Amino acid sequence: MIELNFTLLIQAANFLVLIYVLNKILYKPILKILDERDERISGGQEKAKKLIEEGEAIFSSYNQKLHDAKIEAVAVKNATRKEAVDQANAIIDEARKKAEDIVLGVQKEMAEEIARVKKELEPELGIMASTIAQQILGRKVA
Repeated sequence: MIELNFTLLIQAANFLVLIYVLNKILYKPILKILDERDERISGGQEKAKKLIEEGEAIFSSYNQKLHDAKIEAVAVKNATRKEAVDQANAIIDEARKKAEDIVLGVQKEMAEEIARVKKELEPELGIMASTIAQQILGRKVA
C-alpha cells in the first residue's frame, strides 16, 4: 500500500523544483530557439514567395518587351521593304521614261534621215525608174 509520509512531500517538492528549474534552464530556451527557427523558416518562405512573384513579373515583362520588339521589328522590316519597292519602282519608271525618250529621239532622227535621203534621191528617181524599166523591158523607154 502507499504510505503518505513526509518523504512523499519532499519528493513532490523536489519534483516541483525540478520542473521549475528545467522550465527555466531547458524548456524555455529550447522553445525560444524552436520559435525563432519557425519564424526564420516562415520568413524564408515568404521571401521565397516574393522572389518567385518578382521573378514571374520580370519574366512576364521580358516576354511582353520581346513581343513588342518582334512587332516593331516586323513593322520596320515591312516599312523598309515598302520603301525599297517604292525606290525600285521609281528607278524603273525613270528608266522607262529615258528609254522612251531615247526611242523617240532615234525615231525622229530616222524620220529626218529618211526625209533627207528622199530629198536627195528625188531628182534621181526618174533616172532610176527609167533605168529599171529599160532593164526589165529590154528596150529604151522614153
